[in-house]
Amino acid sequence: MIAVLIAHSATVISPGSKVLVVGSGPVCLCAAKLAAVRGFSTTCLVPPGDCELGPGLVSEGGDLGSLPLTFMPVAGPEASEEAIEAAAASAEGLILAIDNEGAFGKPVLETFLQPSSALRRVAVMSRYLNGEGMGFFASAAKTAANKDVWAANAQAVASYKAMEAEVARMSGAAGVEWTVIRAGTLKGGGSGCSGEEGDERSGEPSLLTPAFYELGQQDIVNWRAATRLLGGRMSSNVPSHSSALVHRRLLYDCSALKVKLVRGDTLPGPGFTAALTATDKVGAGDSHRGAVAAALVEALRSPDAANRDYSVAAEEGREFPGEKEWSHLFEAAH
Repeated sequence: MIAVLIAHSATVISPGSKVLVVGSGPVCLCAAKLAAVRGFSTTCLVPPGDCELGPGLVSEGGDLGSLPLTFMPVAGPEASEEAIEAAAASAEGLILAIDNEGAFGKPVLETFLQPSSALRRVAVMSRYLNGEGMGFFASAAKTAANKDVWAANAQAVASYKAMEAEVARMSGAAGVEWTVIRAGTLKGGGSGCSGEEGDERSGEPSLLTPAFYELGQQDIVNWRAATRLLGGRMSSNVPSHSSALVHRRLLYDCSALKVKLVRGDTLPGPGFTAALTATDKVGAGDSHRGAVAAALVEALRSPDAANRDYSVAAEEGREFPGEKEWSHLFEAAH
């Protein structure tokens, strides 16, 4: 009965509403793109390097056309405190997502979760925090195979828990409904082979463009390194990866598109299989970046998602959920 009352009383954000996406890295940029694709008037507030890279990752050639998406730097000489405050005050929906293991602190949250703003819904990315399937094997895989493996170290877990508590508290004070979307090890995020004529491996065209694969290893360490190296720009002078490596990553974005969405913090990490599935294979503890980004966007307009937390897992499959499927995923999650 309580769940029914929550669903019926929840405020949802409709297409055309203003949505502010704040954070960094590919999962944040993907969420901004998907919000714009869904018809939200979207502002993406990210570091200067991401502002430079963003257009090319959202649209091939960097031409956004009629897509209702604007990139705004959060720092640097082109950042405007007045513009940031105006964007925060007018947004009806807020998405908070950082690709690496950084959590938003109280001062940042206070900037965007203000009682006097137009805000009605907020969706924030967190992590699996229950500790299951973590420990030695996950930590070893993170060190040896993939820096992006989520191993739930104590400091990061404490930061995410503190962030979640502040989001819930501030949202309550502001009369805003919140949703926490939990991720494990972030993998993928590109469109795969969806734009290549005659390629049967497919993919999801609404995700990041093939320029995503030019950035280097998909973990956040190399994302940052590429941004620093290029001065925040894509460059044809960057050494290309071996075709085999790119091929494996393309296959992940073609074959790991099925989504598992469960309520609460119940999904395990990779456990003893961590080393075997650390890079391109679908394994326990995986979350596809595109699925996490889409869950953040869809949570803004799902009555069922109000004041609840969900965990996202990647599964083998070649079909990415559409709008109706996402609505059903939130409704059916338990």
